[in-house]
Amino acid sequence: MASIKRLDRLDVTATDIKDAASVYQRNFDLAVKLASGADAATVAVGDAQINLLPAGPQSEAEGLSGLWLEAQDVDAVCAGLKKGGYGFKPVRVENGRRIVEVEQQAANQVALFIFDRKG
Repeated sequence: MASIKRLDRLDVTATDIKDAASVYQRNFDLAVKLASGADAATVAVGDAQINLLPAGPQSEAEGLSGLWLEAQDVDAVCAGLKKGGYGFKPVRVENGRRIVEVEQQAANQVALFIFDRKG
């Protein structure tokens, strides 16, 4: 069975990054780091983070746009997904991480990314 180690990050889109960042800081006393130009922000939540990203020009949609989980072994995750009949994109390597993107139909329409650090 595939083992998920921890929640790494949530990607959340917002039409007003500064306002969204202030909500996390003001209401939850979380550390917020605005990117230069305030076009993105990172909210620290323990050893995980929430990335606040601008809503795309084609859409005004705000909310969860990606869930990132760290696993012990992406190959085991892929085997479990395949056994369960769930679709996923081929494993890619970025920044020392092997990443599998689960098809959104298999993840309640959420962009789900699972990675390990074996890349």
